[in-house]
Amino acid sequence: MKPPDGPTERRVLFVNHTARVSGAELSLLGLIRHLDRNRFLPLVACPEGPLAERVRGLGVRHVPLRIRRVVRTRSLVDVVRDLVDTGSASLSVACSIAKHRIDLVHANATTAHVAAGPAAMVTRVPVIWHVRDLVELGRLGKLLFAMADAVACISESVERHVARYGGDRDKVWTVTNGIDLATLRERARPGTVRSELDIPDDAPVVTQVGQITPWKGHRFLLRALPRLRREFPALRVLVVGEPMTPKDADYLTRLRWNVAATALDETVLFTGWRDDVPSVIADSDVVVLPSRAEPFGRAVLEAMALGKPVVATNTGGLPELVSHRQSGLLVDYGDAAALADAIAVLLRSPEVRRHMGENAAGDAERFDLARTAAQIQNLYDDLLDR
Repeated sequence: MKPPDGPTERRVLFVNHTARVSGAELSLLGLIRHLDRNRFLPLVACPEGPLAERVRGLGVRHVPLRIRRVVRTRSLVDVVRDLVDTGSASLSVACSIAKHRIDLVHANATTAHVAAGPAAMVTRVPVIWHVRDLVELGRLGKLLFAMADAVACISESVERHVARYGGDRDKVWTVTNGIDLATLRERARPGTVRSELDIPDDAPVVTQVGQITPWKGHRFLLRALPRLRREFPALRVLVVGEPMTPKDADYLTRLRWNVAATALDETVLFTGWRDDVPSVIADSDVVVLPSRAEPFGRAVLEAMALGKPVVATNTGGLPELVSHRQSGLLVDYGDAAALADAIAVLLRSPEVRRHMGENAAGDAERFDLARTAAQIQNLYDDLLDR
């Protein structure tokens, strides 16, 4: 067997802009676990924190990186500060490329590419821009597209979004997110979350999992609850996730106030971030994602893999996952009444939930992480063998 740091290995530097672990970071960690170490040696540049700890736990070298999320602003002071911070982060990435003899840079998100793209260009190393969102970037998007040697999009919806930035369409790849289906199902422990949270076995449970931020549409779920609670008085709603920015923290405060103002305190539970999401889903009857424009929908895919029917919006990448009336129900974004009706349809009939859940589990097989990792490694080979 070839030694871990053999001469034919290609060194891949993954760049991530945040220390926290959310959907993009879970995808990154899953990819690293499935990477063929006989062909590719991963290193991860990111700020110190939970992600760095998990990276080291996988036996992967962590490269410290100072970088901030770039936020749109009209303040000249903030713009200058962002430029200085981004320049400093780019210099740090360039130094890491040289120091660790990197063959390929993989920017795990758009903000990461803002720093990694220039560094890769200066050091003449190919760089992949992994696009995981549907944020409008304007002229910056065209610049980021030009800097990338390849653009990996997590859904066809994201690919259509990126295509508007022009350039060489041949360097755009659609590589849908994947999950480790076997591990996910092994981690699910039915009954544990209901027991912990003192939820009766016969109480219907509706769950939303994901970052607490306005575009995820939590407020529409809360608006749907008064109608649902009249028919299902024992209903419990779990909101799983945490805010990532100060503005998102303010949004969470407003959500909590709304729950108190509408006397939903006994119905809604904000759980914060949880490491046992598979068990949370296993103890749920319906999983909901009423997002404005979900680029993919990792939480939806996990629910489907665990045989749970989903109610989601018919925007972004969600229709690519959920087959309407087969594996779940799709509604218009912002329509709280339609959301309530769709949830009620599923809560009324265990047989409908079972049937849709079985279909969902079958559909989820298309998104196994091993397939995603193979596609990414094909992309690496394509870039490195040119």
